[in-house]
Amino acid sequence: MKRQVEIDDDLQERIDDVKCEIKQSFIDYLEENQDIKEFDTYYQDIGCESVHEICDSSTPIYFSNIDGLYYLYGDEFEESYQNAGLGDGKENNHRQVTIYCYLSEKGFEFLNELEEIFNDNIEEGIDKVIEAIKNN
Repeated sequence: MKRQVEIDDDLQERIDDVKCEIKQSFIDYLEENQDIKEFDTYYQDIGCESVHEICDSSTPIYFSNIDGLYYLYGDEFEESYQNAGLGDGKENNHRQVTIYCYLSEKGFEFLNELEEIFNDNIEEGIDKVIEAIKNN
């Protein structure tokens, strides 16, 4: 017997949403803190925590979505999980945790891109930084 299963592959959508929210969070922070001169100030203040919160809220909660994504991208998710060093893989929600780790990895990679934009433009002022981030 053959069965055909359809999987909703929304991983790229989730990654795009994570990036969009991180970008907006950073812009909001810069607009409220016009005197910032170093990216680390943002990172230590709210940047790191913000990425974790955004990725957590973007992680799927329904088993059908979790299982489908894991079926398609399990190897990549497991690699991110291993790189994060969070546990032994025996969590009840292991597949969901691996997806969170993957989204976090992508979120922090994007935050590194924003840091480069910040560092490349800060000499010209915070308005130039915001403009460059919006155009990214």
